[in-house]
Amino acid sequence: MSFGLDQYFKKKKKSEEKDEKSEEKKTIEVVEADGSDLRDWPSILEETVKSMVLYPHLLDYTRTNILPQRQSITPEELAVQLRVPLGVAIVLLDKLQHEAQETQ
Repeated sequence: MSFGLDQYFKKKKKSEEKDEKSEEKKTIEVVEADGSDLRDWPSILEETVKSMVLYPHLLDYTRTNILPQRQSITPEELAVQLRVPLGVAIVLLDKLQHEAQETQ
């Protein structure tokens, strides 16, 4: 009977080793040319939002239709008005704020 248990534990140990190896392979390290780590949340959020197909349209719509009426709109209010997640609204307002600062 011990043969069966030995086989079971050997199989279990092998499968755990495979899981550990596969987890190691799944880890992706993203590093910029200057050696800095890109895994900070603001840059990940910005990159994700800017990759959205609707990003340029939302940016333009916010710039031309929403901000002229409400200059001090909060990200929460913008998210509700555009029906987008809060993170998208934060990135949109941040981009438009940087544009406004550059033109001044």
